[in-house]
Amino acid sequence: MAATKTAGSMGTPLEKFPEPVYDSAPIPKERYLDPAFGELENERMWGRAWLYAGPSSDVATLGAFLRFEIANESILVVRAAEGAGGLRAFYNVCQHRGSQLESEKTCGSARRFVCPYHLWSYDLEGKLVHAPDREDFPHGVAEGLRIPAVQVDEWNGLVFVNMDPEAEPLAEYLGAAGDHLLPYDFATNYHLAIDQTFEWPCNWKAGVDAFNEVYHVQGIHPELLDFTDDVDCPIDLLGKHSRFLFTVLRPSPRWTDEIARARGLRDRYALSDYVKSFVKQTGLDPEEYDDHRKLRPAMIERTKELSAEYGLDVSALNDDQIYMDVHYQFFPNITFNISVQHFWLFRARPHPSGDPHRMLWDFQEFRRKPSAMPAPERPVHMHHVWGDGSEKDVDLVLQQDGNQAGPIQSGMRSRGFSGLNLAHQERRIRHFHAVLDQYLGGR
Repeated sequence: MAATKTAGSMGTPLEKFPEPVYDSAPIPKERYLDPAFGELENERMWGRAWLYAGPSSDVATLGAFLRFEIANESILVVRAAEGAGGLRAFYNVCQHRGSQLESEKTCGSARRFVCPYHLWSYDLEGKLVHAPDREDFPHGVAEGLRIPAVQVDEWNGLVFVNMDPEAEPLAEYLGAAGDHLLPYDFATNYHLAIDQTFEWPCNWKAGVDAFNEVYHVQGIHPELLDFTDDVDCPIDLLGKHSRFLFTVLRPSPRWTDEIARARGLRDRYALSDYVKSFVKQTGLDPEEYDDHRKLRPAMIERTKELSAEYGLDVSALNDDQIYMDVHYQFFPNITFNISVQHFWLFRARPHPSGDPHRMLWDFQEFRRKPSAMPAPERPVHMHHVWGDGSEKDVDLVLQQDGNQAGPIQSGMRSRGFSGLNLAHQERRIRHFHAVLDQYLGGR
């Protein structure tokens, strides 16, 4: 049964929520370095958490499937029947001698899944329907043999799987964090536009940490300070998950009058050339609004007008969301960077080799479209190694984040470093580790 509820009409709640209080002890670096810790995660966490497998649009029609891989496991999700409840998920492994049924396509369409090794065939429910030379097996081949199933459900246009047959329902797992994002109605209003995987030289948890705080903005993203607020950035810890609300078109308190004047601007509220060029694209005169305090409400209204002209319905969102990075992390490994006209989805996965110093960083961009318009053709999935030059095609901010992955992991390996010393504004990282510990401690 799909976890999606009716999209709300009051927008994402922006008020502060109560949160747990944690101690301030350092996070041991071994969690990022020790192969045995990775094995413990594989044994006790990856098989029990709900994991994002792919967009619902990949499995929208009968026979459509996607392949999802995490740690040692490969899972097939397939539309076995039309309508609600028609999704099935099972392990991507033939019950004959263990060959993967699909090892090349990340998504596609099939009437049956045929093992390329000995041609054992399975229907869309994972049931064996043909085994060549069946009479040659002395013990016989069991009638009705099936590939072990995996739990599968949908939320807001995205597919999730869980290998634990006793796991709580997806809606319960996501809790309030899932409800908060329903007003965006990803399934109706957005389409997948970019689908890439990069190999990063760091542990998968460092890949999650990279997007779990804004303390680093002043360090590696200083170009953002004149029009984003990295200080008054509310944080909430929501069950297993967390969020921060990063306001755009409001200068950081770190962007002082002194710094602004040194850059040739009137004061900290004056618009930089970059912001002026952005304002011009909307049809507003930046000279008329040469103060962020006047500009932000004007840009909110102008964006609503332009959205209506292009058939983009943003009426379910709060005005403040129009120029805000609504940033949610769903445990264990996905991050949403949501703006009104698009959102980024990041997924951090351990490297299939088991090397704790490498990871897979999946980057998907979804763009808003008129709800009645069919989605454009799906982009081809691309796989790259960070540093091969392909990363230069992603947004500058993401390049800056990715370029920090190697130095972080290398520094953690030093004898001179024992663990992460976290600020209060980095408490989403501490919360993540607390939730991870709940899984590693067993049921």
